[in-house]
Amino acid sequence: MPINEDEKRNAKNSEEEDGEPNGLTLPKILTYDEIDRFLLATDDIEDLIAIRIMLFGGLRVAEAAAVKVKDIDPESRSVFVDQGKGSKDRYAPLDIATISLCLCYSISRKLKPDDFLFDRDKRTLQNHVSQTGERCGLHVWPHKLRHTCATWQLDKGIPLEIVKNNLGHSSIEVTQIYLHLNIRQRSRTYSECTRFGI
Repeated sequence: MPINEDEKRNAKNSEEEDGEPNGLTLPKILTYDEIDRFLLATDDIEDLIAIRIMLFGGLRVAEAAAVKVKDIDPESRSVFVDQGKGSKDRYAPLDIATISLCLCYSISRKLKPDDFLFDRDKRTLQNHVSQTGERCGLHVWPHKLRHTCATWQLDKGIPLEIVKNNLGHSSIEVTQIYLHLNIRQRSRTYSECTRFGI
């Protein structure tokens, strides 16, 4: 399946240099079917874990590259982001499957708590995300995973303020951009409120 070249060219225009939405155009996200295709195209366990941390934890690529073994907390089901953008610490919720993969991977590699979870830097992770997308005919970059995470959280009914804190946004206005993408939830609400489907 060919990658849409217009989407490639417009990707940078839809975001500021730091990857956050700029409010001029809506950020691009993956559909649920595309998420499945993308994850199934991942052929390396380290890439899979990094992708899942960005996709389900909403971490920026630099934040994912800096994750240490001790930052994965199975008890609170979260990943600690040490000095994320704006030099802010935060905890990002993480699904149990990703946490389990992280723990098994770190044990198999005999990593210590202070070791970095990944043996790859930001640039390498970026390249591997793009290459994985190409294998399944999708144009994917790390921040598209973060955009998808934000929209998915809103789609599941997580309040805006919590999504803001989960993603480490500097203001609620940045997070509000994703409300425009959340057509599934808006359509459900519309259907529930319009008794005769008008």
